[in-house]
Amino acid sequence: MMEEQITSHEERLEEIRKKKADWIEAERLSDQQERPFHRYPDYVFAGFWIRLFAYLVDLLIVQTLIAILIKPFFALGGIGMDGGSPFTLYGFFQLLVLAGYFVLMTKYTNGQTLGKMIFGIRVVCFKEEKLSWPTILIREGVGRYIGNTVAVIYLVAAFQNKKQHPIDMLCDTSVVTENSIRALQESY
Repeated sequence: MMEEQITSHEERLEEIRKKKADWIEAERLSDQQERPFHRYPDYVFAGFWIRLFAYLVDLLIVQTLIAILIKPFFALGGIGMDGGSPFTLYGFFQLLVLAGYFVLMTKYTNGQTLGKMIFGIRVVCFKEEKLSWPTILIREGVGRYIGNTVAVIYLVAAFQNKKQHPIDMLCDTSVVTENSIRALQESY
């Protein structure tokens, strides 16, 4: 009698293990269909601080571009450079340079800006092998504007497994470290 109970209990445990394994496999296949590209372990995603420092370098570059490309024309033309509001002519051109820098650099350098290159990180999309124009325009154009307006949304990335802030989640993108990717590829 006791032996039958043990066997019955073992059979139930085995059945539970099999169901759990089936469920895990179904989740893996679902995730693979949902995110077919750039499937990396959590440790390859760039953290908050490295992304912040790359962004600060990019802002320095953008400010330099503004000082070289825009300020001389406004100064020579006697046009006021009041504030940074996007509703002024000067603010509009600042916003244009900022968005243009992030959009064009990200598109034409495989997900990197100069700041990201310096720190060895790049943007990847989980649904696309190569970043598309719509993804980049939303992430770098609209997303940068929202991020500059409400900067605290970037803090969300510090607490996510794949280090995504809300704009990344919207676009299904994240930022990875190049060295970790290389090491991962060499290990296979």
